[in-house]
Amino acid sequence: MGLRDLNIDLTREHVALWDSAKKFMREVWRPAAIKLDRLANPEDVYAEGSILWEVFRKTNELGYHKMMFPQEVGGMDADALSMVLFWELAGWAAPDLGASWGLNGIPMIWALMSPDPEMQDLVKRFCADTTGTMTGCWAITEPDHGSDALRFEGEYSTMPELANQVRAVKQGDVYVINGQKSSWVSNGSLAKYAALWLSIDPSRGNEGGGIAVIPLDLPGITRGKALDKIGQRALNQAEIFFDEVRIPAKAMVAADPVTYKMFSNLQLGLANGLMGVLFVGCAQAALEESLAYAKQRVQGGRPIFEHQNIRLKLFDMFVSVEAARSLARRSFVYNHSLYKQNQPMAVHYAMASKILSTETAFRVASEGVQIFGGYGLSKEYLIEKIFRDARASLIEDGTNETLALDGAERLGKGKLTLDVKEGTEQPGAAQTAAVTFEDLKPVLRPTGVHMGVMRADPDKCISCGLCLLNCPFKCWEMDENDHPKMKEEYACFSCFNCMVACPVDAISIVETYHVEEGFFGYGYPRVKMPLEPKDANGRPAVWTEVEKTIFERRSVRNFKDDPVPEALIRRVLEAGRFAPSAGNKQPWKFVVVTDKEFIRELEEACYGVVNMMHAAYHSDAMVMGLVQMLGQPTPVGVFDPRVQGGVRAVARKDLPVYLNAPVVIFLATNERAVDPQLQAGICGQNMNLAAQALGLGFCWSGFGALVERIPELKAKLGIEPPWRITTSIALGYPKFKQSGIVPREFRPVTWFRPGVRAPEVED
Repeated sequence: MGLRDLNIDLTREHVALWDSAKKFMREVWRPAAIKLDRLANPEDVYAEGSILWEVFRKTNELGYHKMMFPQEVGGMDADALSMVLFWELAGWAAPDLGASWGLNGIPMIWALMSPDPEMQDLVKRFCADTTGTMTGCWAITEPDHGSDALRFEGEYSTMPELANQVRAVKQGDVYVINGQKSSWVSNGSLAKYAALWLSIDPSRGNEGGGIAVIPLDLPGITRGKALDKIGQRALNQAEIFFDEVRIPAKAMVAADPVTYKMFSNLQLGLANGLMGVLFVGCAQAALEESLAYAKQRVQGGRPIFEHQNIRLKLFDMFVSVEAARSLARRSFVYNHSLYKQNQPMAVHYAMASKILSTETAFRVASEGVQIFGGYGLSKEYLIEKIFRDARASLIEDGTNETLALDGAERLGKGKLTLDVKEGTEQPGAAQTAAVTFEDLKPVLRPTGVHMGVMRADPDKCISCGLCLLNCPFKCWEMDENDHPKMKEEYACFSCFNCMVACPVDAISIVETYHVEEGFFGYGYPRVKMPLEPKDANGRPAVWTEVEKTIFERRSVRNFKDDPVPEALIRRVLEAGRFAPSAGNKQPWKFVVVTDKEFIRELEEACYGVVNMMHAAYHSDAMVMGLVQMLGQPTPVGVFDPRVQGGVRAVARKDLPVYLNAPVVIFLATNERAVDPQLQAGICGQNMNLAAQALGLGFCWSGFGALVERIPELKAKLGIEPPWRITTSIALGYPKFKQSGIVPREFRPVTWFRPGVRAPEVED
């Protein structure tokens, strides 16, 4: 009997992993955990020279610590079943040691979500670490907040009294942190890095939280005394104090309610899922110890296994273990697949797994103690330690009662079952996806990309800096003579906004952006100014006011703070309302937001989604999850280098989502209409031209439309099916001149003229 018996889909690699890991756990982990368990002083567990550090080092040398991380950062990118097998064995050998060692990777999971290069480098250093000294913790529990801190759903999530007591206040480019985490922070004494759950806006309760990834050697951080516990003694737990601790703003990987809730639920799904798998292994160990003892312990002249009562008890234990294993494996594999696809986890299944596995482990261990009789209370037998470790599991990572209440809340929202639709493949299924990374590699990793090159004439330049301000991708910087020059690393897509902004025509084109080869390749484009206007008889003419508005219109990305009168906003909306539509259906509706705080809330939520997209796009392992999230057929345009340049700029906050505009308009369309996106474009362009004519600045903001993917905010905007947010629009007064005629790519026009059989191509 073994932990892999019921999985008929195990590969040779899985079996090899199982055999090698079990040998390692038996020879290294279990003996070490027993030694650590018997130390009288809990501080000796992590003291210099402790066997704990030898175990961490040996485990990291084998690379197990990087199983969950993508190859791009040095990880193994192991499949879900491999991780299940490893963590079952960790629980089988020593769940306390498994929890302590496993926590080292928690801060790195959240650092991986950040687009910041320093955060990415931190993850790479963790994956490369073979010393086991890059230790970590999940710092969430507080003196007055235990399991209730995990309530991210329902009415509890908005109660101010449930806000984290550790508070972060933003001061410029830093956050200042004060407060205390309780004695139950696992690895609290030995962690070098923390995934820190804190409060940014306490008035919003748990919704106003944030997540920071920080080193724990910063000034103002101190630790409390290690807890002395009856069980899981190899798992250190201690307080952490924060006194005026300053961290850079980029360390806050979740700083808005939507991202915080999304990441917190992801953490809860991962933690509970791993707890479920870990304590299935613990339950298995209790069963194995009990069965082995029953076969060799003699009572009444024969081994006690031959007594029917013991046999019934053991088989009941076996049934319970296998039932818990089935749920733990299936829910972990399913949720891991969702994680790889950047999809919300089925957290209630992870909770169910944790509850069932831990209660099974405790019950089976308790029955095991009963089978051992008096010897079950003796430290000479492993069952005694298993019993104490299993008892602690009913409390850690959320008491089972609190998790059950939270799970019930989720069931009340209609999350009773996993979604299964006819003809669709479910996450975690054994079949491979129809489209692979290699299939899409020309799209996802385009080649032959050449950025645009612009030049500023130093003889004309007056050093006003408007070219820097009007460049959406921040390509320019000032040289030592206070003249603009292009940065060494930049992304110029030849929008020519710098030319428009320059008041002295000092900016010129050296080379336009182009893609020479590959999926997005189209050679070197010709750019031309508008053709000279002619009248109906072919004689020279002048542009009409409408034509001038069309040619001079530019997307405005720098706005004044001045509010726009509602009368003018209504005129822009009216221009959209009177746009043509198929069948005169007019399948659009508008939502106008002028409240600055609400705009900020919407923007921060969009940043969270963009950050995840940016991180996923740059990981070969995660990008296919992004493809699946966006749906089929694959929207290849999203992966155009120009679009990804925008994603990068927004993720780095070089380009605000709503461009600091005083007005944001959401344009929603009816999905039941014919070609709703096209009709939205017609409507929006009417609004665009009207805004230009009224002296207003207008800019499409596709990133702002990501609110469509955030149900809470979409509902707050009052947009329900069949309506869908197609785009968002930034509107306001331009901060400086941002209109003018610039060259555009020219493609020959094909004419079929009367009496001419062959088409004529205009060059």
